[in-house]
Amino acid sequence: MSDENLFKINQNTEFKFKNVNGLIFVFEENILEVNEKISSAELKPLGIIYEENDEFYLAPLDEVSDIKAIIKEFVENYLK
Repeated sequence: MSDENLFKINQNTEFKFKNVNGLIFVFEENILEVNEKISSAELKPLGIIYEENDEFYLAPLDEVSDIKAIIKEFVENYLK
C-alpha cells in the first residue's frame, strides 16, 4: 500500500479582516486537515489597515511575505 492511500492532507490558507473602530485587523488563517479532520489551526495577526485621506494603508505587525495577496483579497472581498 502506498503512502498516498494512507493520508489525505489538505492545507487551506485564507486572509481574514475584522473592523474594530475604523481599524481593520488582518489575520492569516491556516487550517491543516488530515483525512478530512482538522489536525491543526492557526490564526496569526499580520497587520492593520487604516484609511487616511481617502486612501487605505497597511501597517504590518511583522515581516509579511505576501503583501500583494493581502491587498488583492482586501480589495476583492472586503471593499465590496
